[in-house]
Amino acid sequence: MVYLLCFAAGSVGYFLNMVCGFGAGIFSMMFLPYVMGSTIAAAALVNILSLAQALWICVYYQKKVRWRSMIVPLAAYFLLSTATVYFAGGLGNDIMQLLLGLLLVLLSIYFLFVNKRVRLRDSIPSALAAGGIGGVMSALFSIGGPPISLYYSAVLDDKEEYLATIQTYFLFSNIYMTAVRVYSGVVTQNVLVCTAVAMAGMVLGTWLGKKVFDRINAELMRKLIYVMMAVSGLIMLLEALL
Repeated sequence: MVYLLCFAAGSVGYFLNMVCGFGAGIFSMMFLPYVMGSTIAAAALVNILSLAQALWICVYYQKKVRWRSMIVPLAAYFLLSTATVYFAGGLGNDIMQLLLGLLLVLLSIYFLFVNKRVRLRDSIPSALAAGGIGGVMSALFSIGGPPISLYYSAVLDDKEEYLATIQTYFLFSNIYMTAVRVYSGVVTQNVLVCTAVAMAGMVLGTWLGKKVFDRINAELMRKLIYVMMAVSGLIMLLEALL
């Protein structure tokens, strides 16, 4: 059952990534912490899978990457994600579950009611904030996409440049975060076995997502994800508090 759920996380999560442009980390972290018995271990699995998918997309769109736009966000990401990984190592799983539940609820509220009203400027403070906040969120739960997605959607007008640049950012950030997790002992044999199973699901989900990308109402799917995020986050909060 554990391996079946890991496969489902890979296939459904990365299907959402192809169709909606995001969603793998959010979907997977709704239930993988329960399956693997640890929020940090689940986050490590998602990091490795996201790295693999980002590599494929980066190779395909390599000529569209805006390299200069990644320097400041990645610098902030590297600094704060490293500090957060070592800080999070001292937190118990109950505290991590409480923080994850709170984050899922806040993200669902943001995407449902605030997202379209906010637009960042192309500035160094915005880049530092996006990379830094994304680094903290990624180190804790492998959900570092929303801040950097908001930033790049504001500063890059061409959709292919946006896709190529953000996925290249994810490639470098996930390589770094995976290396930090390996060094800190988070990537255990169990994580690697579950990752291998989920990787097979990711291949299937990526292939299916590419097939249906132009045929599905992505906006409706996004809203359903946000509602699921809110419900899942509330459940995690209640379980952690009661």
